[in-house]
Amino acid sequence: MRRSFSRKRTVTSLLLVAAWSSCARGKRDEVQPPDQELDAALQPAALVSALRRLSGAHFHATATFRVNAAGGPDAGAKDAITTTTDLWIDKHGNFRLAESNDQDGGREVVRVGGELAVALRYGKFIRRPAQDPEPQRFLEEGVGAPSAAWDTVRRFVEVVPAGSRAFRLSQAADPRPTSAAATPLRKWRETVEVQTLVGDARLDASGGLQAFSLASHFRAVRDGTPIEGEIAVAAIVDAVLAPVIMPAAETLPARQRTILEERALLSGLGGRAPLLAPSPKIGAGGRRSVEGVGSGQDGSKQPHRPAKLPAAGKQETP
Repeated sequence: MRRSFSRKRTVTSLLLVAAWSSCARGKRDEVQPPDQELDAALQPAALVSALRRLSGAHFHATATFRVNAAGGPDAGAKDAITTTTDLWIDKHGNFRLAESNDQDGGREVVRVGGELAVALRYGKFIRRPAQDPEPQRFLEEGVGAPSAAWDTVRRFVEVVPAGSRAFRLSQAADPRPTSAAATPLRKWRETVEVQTLVGDARLDASGGLQAFSLASHFRAVRDGTPIEGEIAVAAIVDAVLAPVIMPAAETLPARQRTILEERALLSGLGGRAPLLAPSPKIGAGGRRSVEGVGSGQDGSKQPHRPAKLPAAGKQETP
């Protein structure tokens, strides 16, 4: 009896050890390289999901993108824009997105419940029903600056762990190969050559982005023209519990559906045209006669010939 109990205890212990080893091996297999972790965390859809998991968050970012021709007659000209973005999401999923740039442009979008209020910079809010997937598109556009910067110089970034869920970004000695699935609009990124690159990033326990910064100078060729570019992006995420409220806004006036009304009123004009009445015939002597088909005075179906008109210059005797 003791031998049987001892044998069962030994088998149970071996099963527990095997199960623990399997779980530990599974966890090790789930650990991703640092660069792949950032790849996943910086995707706009993933970043929006991470903000929603916080049950109230504030995303703040500044992004500068500059590009100018290299070595040409306009090499000194600069085409740059700096955008500041603030996004608040409350625990109910309502959000407020405020964007402005140094070119005197910007917009503000507020969603509360099933309504959206949208206003351009210096303009008034217009409220209308929220129709999916438009709210999600607004959110992904608002948090897209870190992903855009990362995607431009991704092949040249070396990610090194720098503490608990923290990473340091630097220029890699050997760039990664280009992607084979580049679209025509992204083809120029295959020619990017990075001169300088520094940055850092930090994730939370669930893999959501907490902080990100990246600064880089690069060269590339676009449409056969050598260009020089600069990227400087900084973003941070904080927990905020304040609810998002709908601002004072005007309702969107109902649009007149003039095209549908025109089709309803003019639908018969595009069909078959009615037959025209037979044209009068000019007979000898200047007399005109019209022949038609109808019942005679006697009720027969013989052709009916109207009375002849008098010749020109003559009066008919009554």
